[in-house]
Amino acid sequence: MKVLVFGGSFDPVHQGHVALFKKAVKIIRPDVSHIVPAYHSPFKAKSPTPFTLRMQMLKKAFAGITKNIIFDDYELKRGGKTYTCQLIEYLKKHYKNPEIYLLVGTDCLNDLHNWKDPQIIFNNATVIAGKRKGYNENPARFKHIFLPGFFPKLSSTRVRAHILASGEIPPTVPAALHPLIEKHRLYGLKIHDWLKTHLKTNRYIHSKSVAELAAVLSDIYNVNVESAVKAGILHDAGKGMGARELIYFCKEHHIKTPFFEDICALEPSLLHSYASKWLARHLFGVKDKEILNAVAEHTLGSLHMSTLSKILFVADISSKDRKYKDAFVIRNMALQDLDKALLYAANRKLLFTIDSQKWLCPLGIDLWNHLIKQEK
Repeated sequence: MKVLVFGGSFDPVHQGHVALFKKAVKIIRPDVSHIVPAYHSPFKAKSPTPFTLRMQMLKKAFAGITKNIIFDDYELKRGGKTYTCQLIEYLKKHYKNPEIYLLVGTDCLNDLHNWKDPQIIFNNATVIAGKRKGYNENPARFKHIFLPGFFPKLSSTRVRAHILASGEIPPTVPAALHPLIEKHRLYGLKIHDWLKTHLKTNRYIHSKSVAELAAVLSDIYNVNVESAVKAGILHDAGKGMGARELIYFCKEHHIKTPFFEDICALEPSLLHSYASKWLARHLFGVKDKEILNAVAEHTLGSLHMSTLSKILFVADISSKDRKYKDAFVIRNMALQDLDKALLYAANRKLLFTIDSQKWLCPLGIDLWNHLIKQEK
């Protein structure tokens, strides 16, 4: 009996998954196919998307492709982390002398030898892989078959980042899944609901533009795209509050803010960065310190900015919704050299503050002096 098995987080399932499975079914012609969503992938943090919802999405996405599909809740029943070698052993016990085909993408193919007990996989299954354009073939030393043609360079991470940045579900997600994602407000749609309610329209559009640019820059500077997008979309969450409300909010929640008394007296709008950090942590459940620090530092910067903080600082001042002439210059500079863009952005912020006859917070001055020292 030919058994095709396709596992993964599927968070969410996308057109790449569907195309890969369709081709495998056509080439292998299995007697039965097991679609096995992960309960907790050994390679990733546990998905915040409930297993039951991911299973529902799988059933909708793969409906009608072939007969004899088993949407297998094996990993849910086990609980905790499940390894592929354990899945193979389970299928061997479930069927008498099965001919097992393990479906993977080429990114997994090159790393299979690092998986837990890989010899169990290699001795008991034939690996089926789909290639993406640009893949440099490195013949594996185990039974494997490449599916003909090339498959789209898609990932669930990219899909989640797109939805979080834009508030819209891309066409790379099967249309049958859209109502389910919208109903349960998955992948950041709840954040967009809140931002639309608490921010003015132009500020909401700005937040999306910053998240979009942060995603682009994260690819160039090797930063997790979801972290960049989350920082971008939440960086101005506190911007909907007026001066008095910001002061009260920071006092009420005991938010530590440098130069607090001066800021309250001279430029209370600067408090929005720290209020946004609080909202990101306590309202939206962000625990990643790098994201939280980037949100807090996006206006005035700091002397110890991470790459993510630099990306957000630059994206905030040069996003596509910004209409002043230097935004285009900073944006293009950032695509080539993030540190040069950061220096130029800090310069523009200082000059704008001076031209507007506003108070210069010492943090902004300290950042400028620090960057100049680095340049020298």
